Amino acid sequence: GGLKTTAHAGEFGMPWTNVRTAVELLRVDRVDHGYTIIDAPDYARQCAERGIVFTVVPTNSYYLRTLPRERWALDHPIRAMPGLGLRIHPNTDDPTLHKVNPTQAWHMMTRDFGFGLDDLRGFMLNGLEGAWIDDSTRRAWRTTFTEAFDAERMTRRSEEHTSELQSH
Repeated sequence: GGLKTTAHAGEFGMPWTNVRTAVELLRVDRVDHGYTIIDAPDYARQCAERGIVFTVVPTNSYYLRTLPRERWALDHPIRAMPGLGLRIHPNTDDPTLHKVNPTQAWHMMTRDFGFGLDDLRGFMLNGLEGAWIDDSTRRAWRTTFTEAFDAERMTRRSEEHTSELQSH
């Protein structure tokens, strides 16, 4: 009937095959979490080639509980996923459970995981690709969102340059 599907897969320490089951058997359009896919780089590349979007939650409670606090952001699978070609999009999933809202999740991507503005721009576009909207809306939003993002980035660069000049 044209409905889109997603599944929570590859989280809470589940094996990477949990993601494969969601993709191959359930035929999901998007994977929520999918962190353990990093344990299977070849399959991750297949998911990347298919353009599957993985919505990720920086504060995923499993990793907060199981990784040492000083290593949490360094060892969290989110850090490795883009390097495997995977399309990720930061999200909240369940704000009460994961103790993060959308703004905080995006801030954590830069502060805790070290992603830059170009990465964030890509994550934004990934979100549009993974969104269940019609293609005309997707195209319009891609244009509008990209223009707004790029304009804000130019404003910030200009402000930073002005600040640098004033400090010298």
